[in-house]
Amino acid sequence: MKPFQVTDFLISNESFELVYDTKRRAWKTNPQLAQEDLAAYYPKEKYTSHQTKGSDFFSKIYLWVKQRNNKTKLRLLNRYLAVGSLLDYGAGNGSFALAAKQKGWAVDVFEPSANTHKQLQQMKLSQQYSLVDSSYDVITLWHVFEHLPHPEKALAAFYAALKPGGILALAVPNTDAWDSKHYGTFWAAYDVPRHMWHYNKESIRQLALEAGFHLRELRPMFWDAFYICLLSEKNKKAKYRWVKGLIKGAYSNLLGWRNNNTSALTFLLQKPK
Repeated sequence: MKPFQVTDFLISNESFELVYDTKRRAWKTNPQLAQEDLAAYYPKEKYTSHQTKGSDFFSKIYLWVKQRNNKTKLRLLNRYLAVGSLLDYGAGNGSFALAAKQKGWAVDVFEPSANTHKQLQQMKLSQQYSLVDSSYDVITLWHVFEHLPHPEKALAAFYAALKPGGILALAVPNTDAWDSKHYGTFWAAYDVPRHMWHYNKESIRQLALEAGFHLRELRPMFWDAFYICLLSEKNKKAKYRWVKGLIKGAYSNLLGWRNNNTSALTFLLQKPK
């Protein structure tokens, strides 16, 4: 597959190359910036997942949907465990971690961005800075795994940090979704350079299997298609982007729902007991 250029529409308008990695069956952002260099690409005032209050109408809608999604995510985890020890890795603004804590989970958070450390502390969420073996019943990464530069190393660390029978929940954008193919280089979920890898169902399945996990469940993420299509229309500077984004988000969900090929997917992976 030929490399192609994608623009950072959020911050810099710089172009980054996507190169297909045949071993991982995934696209890799090139170059992958060092963590200290990436900090400039995560300004709190523009990076919505780090905000606690919407700065405009679009971000307010995003945060409202995120609150609804938290309930869906907790119901999904409850299929495997009522409550237990949970690490929210890449906790962002702490929204999900706080919702889990309020439902009785013993919650730790890991968040590398200094932008949110103060607000996580104000929420009285326990912040961790390293992973300890056999510590958690559940580890969650809600749209975080694609930000990590070394997927095999990360999965090995999560595997070790889970108790036997523990669940790893990974939510990632899906490059095989209809909206990815429709928008091409304008697809908002490429989000370079913040997203270092770009996965589909097969790439995550392969990585998980190699790490020793069993795939217990694969779930489509309903709201993500609307959000990604709206942002993609914004990237294109399209007229009537709200109307187009909502219609195309619905269409992408319709096409992808039956075969779990929607704009974003959640993988429920289990460490053997």
